[in-house]
Amino acid sequence: MKNVILCLSFVLITIANVFAQKTLDMIPKVDSKGHIYYEKKQIGSITSKGGFDQSSKPMTMVNGNGNIVDANGKEIGKAPKNGTFIYYNNGVEEKYSIGKASHTGMCEVKNAKGEVVMLLHNNYKQQAACAIHCLYENHCMPSDKMDGHKH
Repeated sequence: MKNVILCLSFVLITIANVFAQKTLDMIPKVDSKGHIYYEKKQIGSITSKGGFDQSSKPMTMVNGNGNIVDANGKEIGKAPKNGTFIYYNNGVEEKYSIGKASHTGMCEVKNAKGEVVMLLHNNYKQQAACAIHCLYENHCMPSDKMDGHKH
């Protein structure tokens, strides 16, 4: 009987780990090199100069006033202050918060509803709105997925 319980426990733990890994793979990430990944595919990158698409074409930058501007110079957000930043999506101001870094250097980025929308390496907090812009442009944000857009 102990062996059956032990085997069932092992199977349940394995299934839980697989499910947890699939859930984590669905959360966009910015790694320590500034690569933006969604579902294990690189969709862009960010540097201290701004955000770039997968072909290294500039998408965004942080200007001298701490504003995030797109490739056309249009203001699309504000860089983080006190762990929060703002992104303008179709004229609507969206607020995000950046959590403290874990032991791996990764921070959770949450929307106003408290949902984790991205994992961001601590080195790229100032460029967080650039990464969010890349996720919107590639239809990887939760609202994009709910609207039926494809990424």
